[in-house]
Formats: sequence, structure tokens, C-alpha cells
Amino acid sequence: MKTLFIIIATILLTLQGVVAQNEYMSTKGYVSFFSKAPVADVDARNEKVKVNLNSSNGEVTFDITMTDFKFKNEKMGRDARKKYLEINKYPKAGFKGKIQGKIDYDKPGSYKATAAGKLKIHGVEKDITEQGTVTIGENGQVKLQSEFSVVLADYNIETPQILGQEMTEDNVLVKIEATLTKGTKDVASKK
Repeated sequence: MKTLFIIIATILLTLQGVVAQNEYMSTKGYVSFFSKAPVADVDARNEKVKVNLNSSNGEVTFDITMTDFKFKNEKMGRDARKKYLEINKYPKAGFKGKIQGKIDYDKPGSYKATAAGKLKIHGVEKDITEQGTVTIGENGQVKLQSEFSVVLADYNIETPQILGQEMTEDNVLVKIEATLTKGTKDVASKK
């Protein structure tokens, strides 16, 4: 009985080590959004995004807390959070999908890749496929980068208006960047 327990414990510890070798993470991922506006551009950033990547199957998640977005204009931020993003009702956003492309996570270099999955904003979940770059550093860190447009109407977000004039474009430019490490160590993703 003792021998069986030792064998099972050894197998479980070995499997846990293999899984941990394939897991990369950060709690300091960076997401920003920007939209041109006649009066003042909408410009916000969040540097507290939780990102997880499983390099063995390409699964990646971005977990975003909407209150962590900082706007260049604080009044605009208050209005956006309350009226348009409705963060009391929709406090989280995120992405869950897979990174596709031939990436050797053991070989330093930069790889073009595609991420396909579900983007959830304002309580609405949509399938997206976006291009990006995966960079493997000499130190084993993995850097994810992408830039793409999001149409506000697709996520039931009203375009802000003043006196009947739309104050932003309906398309918002979204940028993501995250530097991931194996295990629980963390580094800043955007400097």
C-alpha cells in the first residue's frame, strides 16, 4: 500500500512539474484603447491585466478589471465608466482563446501569430481573430503584442454624443502587451 502511494505521489508531482513548465503568466499585462474625438481624444490604459498562456496548447486568457483603466482626462473617465462602459453592471472584460502559428517557446525570436477566441466587453461576447507577435526572450520570457480595432456597437456600447454630435469614432483602437514568465514571478509589461 505504501509503495502504491509513493508511485501515485511521484506521478502527480512529475505531472505538476510538466504542467508548470508550460504555464506562463503575468498580473501586469497592458491594455489600452484610443479613439479620436473632436473635443478630446478618448485615451485609457490598464496595466493590471491578468494574462495566462499555456505554451503546450496555445490557450491564452486576458482578465481585465474595468475599474483599473486610467483615462488621460479624469472627467471623461468618470463619464465613460458610468454612462458608456457601465462598470457597475459590467465590471470585467476579457479574452479567452488560442494562439495559432508555429512558435518554438524554447527558441528565442519573434514569431507572427494569430489569436482566435472570444472577446467579452460590456457583457457581450464575440468571436474575434486578430494578428499579433509572440517574442521569446533570451531569458525565457514570452512577450505578447497585438493591435486591433473594436466596433463599439458590436458590444452594445453607445457612441458618446454632445448636442447630437458624436464625440468619438465608433471604432476604438485596442493595444495589448504582456510580458509573461513561467510560474509566479512577474514583470511589468509596458514601460
